[in-house]
Amino acid sequence: MKKIEGQMADFMKEIITSGDPVIEIEGKKYYLSLIEKPETTVADDVEADPELKQKLLQAKMDILNGKTYTTDEVVEMINQGEL
Repeated sequence: MKKIEGQMADFMKEIITSGDPVIEIEGKKYYLSLIEKPETTVADDVEADPELKQKLLQAKMDILNGKTYTTDEVVEMINQGEL
């Protein structure tokens, strides 16, 4: 992936949002499009969902208190129906 900044980035954004994101370079046509545009940030999601916020806080406390499990331990708990 190439990172474009500054004036070139502004120019590319203008093309993408213009409604005609097809450009021609040396006789070849290219279509420019936005791959992803997050609607919210993770922080927004956490603040909007009290249950998610509580789960994340509990996970943080568990880690700080040394309550962690290896992948093998979690797989075993799943196999035994504990999770």
